[in-house]
Amino acid sequence: MQTVTTKAIAKIAAVATGLAMATSVLAFAPIAQAAALTDAQVQSILSLLTSFGADSATIANVQASLTGGTPVSTGGAAATGSCSVGTANLTIGSSGAAVTCLQQTLIAGGYSIPAGATGYFGAQTRSAVSAWQTAKGISPTAGYFGSISRAAFVGTASTGGTTSGTTPAPVTAGTGNGLKVMLATDSPNNIALVQGQAIGSLAKFTFANPTASDIKVTNLAFKRIGVSNDSTLSNVYLYNEAKRLTDSAGVSNTAFNFNDPTALFTVPAGQTYTVSVLADIAGSTSGQQVGVQLTAVTSSGTLDSSVSLPVNGYTQTVSAATLATADFNTTTNPAVTTMAAQDDYTVWSNSTIIGTRAVKLESFQLRNIGSVARTDIQNFRLHVKGVQVGSAVASIASDDTVTFDFSANPVRIETGTAEIKVVADVIAGSGNTFQFSLRRASDARFVDTDLNQPILATRGGGSSFTARNATSATVDSGTVSTVKSTNSPSSNIAIDATNVKWATFELRAAGEDVKVESLDVQANTTWSAAGAGAGLDNGKVFLNGVQVGSTKDLTDATDVNFTFGSSMILKAGQTAIVDIYADAKSTTGASFLSNGTVAVTLGTGSSNAQGQKSLASINTPTSDVAGNTITLSSSTLTLTKYSGYGNQTLIAGTNNARLGSFTLSTGSTEGVNVNTLTVALSSDESATITDLILKDNATGAQIGTTKASPSTSNAFSVNVAMGSSVTKTIDIYGNIKSGSNAGPWIANIDASGTGAVTGSTVDADALNLQTITLGTADLAAANGVSPDNANVIAGASMVKVGTFNFTSQYSSFTVDKIAVKIPANAATSIASVTLRYPNASGVSTDSVATLALSSGAETHATATFTNLTFYIPADTTKKLDVYVSLATIVSGATSGSAVTVLLDAGEGYRETNSAGTVGTTLAAADLNSAATSGKGTMYVRKSVSTLSSTPITTTLTEGTDQVLGRVTVTADAAGDVDWGSMVFTLNKTSALTTGATTTVAVWSGSNQIAGSFATTTGALLGGLDACQRVTTCRLHFRPTTVETVAAGGSKTYELRGTVGGTAAGNNSIDVSIGNPQTSASSTAVFSSAAGTQGEATAASFAWSDWSDLTDHAAGATSASSADWMGDYLIKTLPLTIGTRSVSINS
Repeated sequence: MQTVTTKAIAKIAAVATGLAMATSVLAFAPIAQAAALTDAQVQSILSLLTSFGADSATIANVQASLTGGTPVSTGGAAATGSCSVGTANLTIGSSGAAVTCLQQTLIAGGYSIPAGATGYFGAQTRSAVSAWQTAKGISPTAGYFGSISRAAFVGTASTGGTTSGTTPAPVTAGTGNGLKVMLATDSPNNIALVQGQAIGSLAKFTFANPTASDIKVTNLAFKRIGVSNDSTLSNVYLYNEAKRLTDSAGVSNTAFNFNDPTALFTVPAGQTYTVSVLADIAGSTSGQQVGVQLTAVTSSGTLDSSVSLPVNGYTQTVSAATLATADFNTTTNPAVTTMAAQDDYTVWSNSTIIGTRAVKLESFQLRNIGSVARTDIQNFRLHVKGVQVGSAVASIASDDTVTFDFSANPVRIETGTAEIKVVADVIAGSGNTFQFSLRRASDARFVDTDLNQPILATRGGGSSFTARNATSATVDSGTVSTVKSTNSPSSNIAIDATNVKWATFELRAAGEDVKVESLDVQANTTWSAAGAGAGLDNGKVFLNGVQVGSTKDLTDATDVNFTFGSSMILKAGQTAIVDIYADAKSTTGASFLSNGTVAVTLGTGSSNAQGQKSLASINTPTSDVAGNTITLSSSTLTLTKYSGYGNQTLIAGTNNARLGSFTLSTGSTEGVNVNTLTVALSSDESATITDLILKDNATGAQIGTTKASPSTSNAFSVNVAMGSSVTKTIDIYGNIKSGSNAGPWIANIDASGTGAVTGSTVDADALNLQTITLGTADLAAANGVSPDNANVIAGASMVKVGTFNFTSQYSSFTVDKIAVKIPANAATSIASVTLRYPNASGVSTDSVATLALSSGAETHATATFTNLTFYIPADTTKKLDVYVSLATIVSGATSGSAVTVLLDAGEGYRETNSAGTVGTTLAAADLNSAATSGKGTMYVRKSVSTLSSTPITTTLTEGTDQVLGRVTVTADAAGDVDWGSMVFTLNKTSALTTGATTTVAVWSGSNQIAGSFATTTGALLGGLDACQRVTTCRLHFRPTTVETVAAGGSKTYELRGTVGGTAAGNNSIDVSIGNPQTSASSTAVFSSAAGTQGEATAASFAWSDWSDLTDHAAGATSASSADWMGDYLIKTLPLTIGTRSVSINS
């Protein structure tokens, strides 16, 4: 056992008596005598702390103190994703979570606090706050953290690190005089590592460069800390995010370092750079606690004066668990030793077996250990089980690696065999080699899906991993591929066209740049009646849009050789475009015949190209490559009738009438400049019109000049430029003379022009256009479907009375004047009349007028409407609706007035058609809303009664006071209603009796309504029994005093009687209130004598709207009264109010 000094024992005793106190004390300063302890003694002390149950953070701080380092806060701030600086002001002597948050954020921003985030606001924190205030432009910069600083601080208190796999925005380095080094805010803190795992995360360190120049870090020295052994860390690496920066380092006497004279990494000026220390964890190390301490930094710059080394990370605990496995096959493909440059070539492939459970692939890194240039191979893609994962990597990095980073979206790989393959485009490298290697197990970062720790990959059935190398392959000398381009011309070409592109080819060099010294071109043509070939005139070769070589005729029989010197050098991996141009003429300049054909071909090359590195001769192309066969044709111009305008009927006198419409179409060969359009007419046709013009259908612009007095042949000189395969629609307009004879009118159109390219004459075939029939315009008005007759309340607005139909023929019409008549005896009941109709935009429009009251012998009052905009399009029917607004009874309306509307046939009417012709006759006779029986008459009432019922349907039983029917009388809110009689119609089985008329009664709630009954059978039976021995009868009830129903209210009444005489079989009785009246007559509703009042013609319901207050009470018993009415138009008569039955077994 090691000997421990007295001073060390004293320290142990202090820790044993108060671990919490030790943590607090150690947070402020290292123990002064730390330098006197050996590593063995330090390990003994740490072991003793472990036996006392100390946590890993405390052990890490004790170790820092014993080894001369600076302890860090044990509050776990580095793992905190966000924090708050609170609302209190912070200054010297402040402490707590708000101070810790402030310190963590300042450190993360590159501001130096050597003691770390201790939670105590001291001189170091004040200096850091002052530097931050200076950078933020906050005044004063005294290091006092008050309200102004807090406001600027909002949103900056994040202490979390960036998400693995993402590229965070550069972090500014704050201020200082040299390179700053600090523990990263997201450095791992007491995470659970697993024995036997790969690249466990031990610590993260942030390097901040506040200077104006980049700083290269060339050496980093570390020490292992924690209760662990050197052998616990079998391989230690330095990483930046997913990229491995170094090969593995070994640990000796707790120390290890990384060195690269050129640079381990570079910290850009004014920015920060974070590195992670990762290590493979040896097996059988469960229970150990391990971390790292940064002890020395060597760089091209100086360390900032605020840096205090060493910088301690936290310790992590090693646990025991069964990890997933990833075992690489001993064979790595491809195995070829030479290959031609090509796209989508597999540069590395291995069948890997995943065991125990699924894994996540977070990163994958290959290194090229061959000699090709880094730009010779591009577009790297990684496939797992045949499916590409992640994004492509453009090219090999400066350290010869290709790194795929999936940490933001790891690739899940289930157990079993998974082929992991990398493909790329080999575009150059002739004569050089490439060999891709998975150098370290850690270069394939497989993470256990349960334990969330990287696993240590193996090879060949569980053996220790060794580099997995594909076979070294040499890139062959250059090649050139030649193909017809997908956009090579294929459309027809106009005869005699010049400088025509006939074919497009794509040439792509691979392996090395290639100089093409010459190309053979042939033009296979058919042009004469005998089909002899004649070649093409003035052939040219273009490379990427620029002519190379001289101009030569392209012959049909043999290839024509174009030489280029050094003007056609194809860059490896790039596609060059070669176009062949020539005139659409023979080699002698003669014109081709229509429908001749041309096919341009690149002939097979013979050592006509040379690799620029290998100097090898290359045949380009390796075989004939033909362009598309193109047809030669004459320019065409076609005329067709425009499908969007059919045959028409127009009326004489119409100005600006559309007399025809046609479409001009050009062929695919070339465009046409149309210069003449000719409209031919017969002599009769030309005599019917004036001002013949042409218009562009799309824009309405006039084409050519107006023909004021058309003749039989009307040639318009025009300038209409049309490209190939385009169309243009043109309309013919003119004024049709008034009085022109009815009949067909057909224009004939012809067109001519010149080819846009060739200048050759182009003629269209003449065409007859649409048939225009000259007809007579007509507008017919007729009765429409008016509303049903109804009772309406005096004072109501917009009561629809009539509907009338207006039907046009051949022309549109505008009606601007109509006279509406209303019977004189109803005129005082009308406040106004409204017409509703559509205008020219189809929008419903209302026009209002008042009646001019009749005088003398006039039978109607008239409302004359002027300035109407009632529009009826040609050959359509539109409705005109007539509404009235009623006066109140007080202001002159008369109850019982019958309101109808008539449209005056011959007076007060005016219509105008599209030709401007005016008509003043509506119809042969007035149009009446009441022309159809039961429609178009509205009866004015002060109020209206409505009857409704929920019929009685209970089982019929014998006995007195049986409810036979139930009815509700409702008064409109406009006023009270009275009723003075009600007739009940009974349908029953013959044997059934309802008792004497003296026993039949009408009840309202618990009150019997006083009154008397008469029946249609009463005269025969003396009134002893209501409806005895009959199956149908009527019971007429007249209350002693008329019943009043208040405005807006209702009363429910029941018909009751004594039921008897039930017999075997079915017994039933149905009660209803009929609707016998078919007119509004109210004559003698109370005049029938007892015993005959129930006759079928009598009103089933007599009621009053209280419109004649002077005669109302007396009228209830008189022979006639103006304000008492019958059942006509009462809602909802006829009405069933009771249906009762019973079946009795014999």
